[in-house]
Amino acid sequence: MSPNRRIFLNIVATYGRSLYALAIGLFCGRWTLMALGQTDYGLMGLVGGLVTFVTFINNLLSESVGRFYAVSVGAAKKEGNAEKGLEECRKWFNTAVLMHAVIPVALVVIGYPIGLWAVNSFLTIPLDRIAACRWVWSFSCLATLVSMMNVPFRAMYGAKQEIAELTLYGFATTTFNAMFLYYMVMHPGVWLVKFSAFSLLLSAIPQSIIAARAFYKYSECRIVFAYLWDFRRCKEILSFALSRIISGFSGMLCGQGPAILVNKYVGPAANASVAVGTSVSGHAMTLSSAMSGAFSPAIANKAGEGDMAGVERMCMMVCRLGSIMILVFALPLAIEAHEVLRLWLVNPPQFAAELCIAFLAVAAFERMADGYRMAILSCGVGVLKYSLAISLGGIALVSVAWICFALGFGMWSLVAGFVAFAIAMISVHLYMASVLLGYRIRQWWRQVLIPILLLMLVVLSAGLMPRLCIEPSFWRVVLTTICCEVVFLPGVWFFVLKEEERTFLMERVLSRIPIVGEMLKGKD
Repeated sequence: MSPNRRIFLNIVATYGRSLYALAIGLFCGRWTLMALGQTDYGLMGLVGGLVTFVTFINNLLSESVGRFYAVSVGAAKKEGNAEKGLEECRKWFNTAVLMHAVIPVALVVIGYPIGLWAVNSFLTIPLDRIAACRWVWSFSCLATLVSMMNVPFRAMYGAKQEIAELTLYGFATTTFNAMFLYYMVMHPGVWLVKFSAFSLLLSAIPQSIIAARAFYKYSECRIVFAYLWDFRRCKEILSFALSRIISGFSGMLCGQGPAILVNKYVGPAANASVAVGTSVSGHAMTLSSAMSGAFSPAIANKAGEGDMAGVERMCMMVCRLGSIMILVFALPLAIEAHEVLRLWLVNPPQFAAELCIAFLAVAAFERMADGYRMAILSCGVGVLKYSLAISLGGIALVSVAWICFALGFGMWSLVAGFVAFAIAMISVHLYMASVLLGYRIRQWWRQVLIPILLLMLVVLSAGLMPRLCIEPSFWRVVLTTICCEVVFLPGVWFFVLKEEERTFLMERVLSRIPIVGEMLKGKD
């Protein structure tokens, strides 16, 4: 299968799974809130989110392992020696197995008591819910442990650009989660601990299947004791991962800092608003990540081959397509956020709509420069400097939000914090890409920012028209969405996408539609 065809298949599979998860998630979010109640719903997100303390290092290691897998595959391809590439990948796999057998246990041993202290003494939690929150924390740690130990196997799918199979497990997980949530709604009770236990099983079972399948499917995934103790490779992976540890702390601040600030300044019930906003933006980010995840190993392969022009070309493509994937969903939702949440949750938490809009806007703008992150990490140039710079994003978010909370701005403090985060992240990505890789910032302005901003203004203007003549209702939401997409999709095609991207879509997507396929043949 050609690289372009594989990228296309991965995008279709992961985007299809993401759309399915989004559709099911719209119901699941409402069912979760109904079954748990606002307080337990907020506590679930708050306490479960504490596992970020443990998982951020896992994310760095996972990214590092996948990067070394993919680069070794690309380097072997350049030399035309498949057997050498297989053996090189096997060495990296064994190194990763050793690390992920030791580090996860160490992290849980350190992180678990810290989380218990936070639940017992630091966070604002009703006394009658502390015991339940301890169980939530315990189950979250176990789920994280299983996920971390599975990294060497899961990363191999990405390095081989065979991500489509992983989407099957995503479909199954989403479906079973929806079924359990529906059961919770139909059988009212105290579900916080039971739902946490079910979430653990829903994470652990697919991870075990993925590991077994990788062992059966990939000859690289074989334990060779002589390769386990390759400390040079351990040092390389750890060096790459630890050079990004500061940016990992930044990500932890972004993920859990807002929830903790709201908990301390407003109260646990207000965490439900943060959880709703995070859920909605998370679904939108999943749509974009589906595309980015398909490109990430391909960019690393290009870096391994030494094709730097190909790396830059894919980098700019990710910047355009990543933000487009979010905006197709975010623009109509931003216009009708209040009505959508009313239809979805019936009685949404206060300020949830405003947070949804803010989170979606930040996600879209951050994705406009995400391709530069992939390029820098794939090339492995100046990773430590990049990590130091990227940490400014999380620091800006928490610092600005903290100051605004202290000044009495209430929940608007989070909006200010996320605006500061978006500005910092985009600035850092552009500057570091220009310094480390020699990319031209002017090219990003011309090919990404300006076309997308102009298109957003036009789409928002069209989407606001139904509000002038129709009262809030489900049908106004539908009409707003239609107005937005009728303008957005042609605008993307003619004014945002480059010629090679339109050709790629014509050949891989539109040509499969019978009528369009016949037209293209006639044109040829």
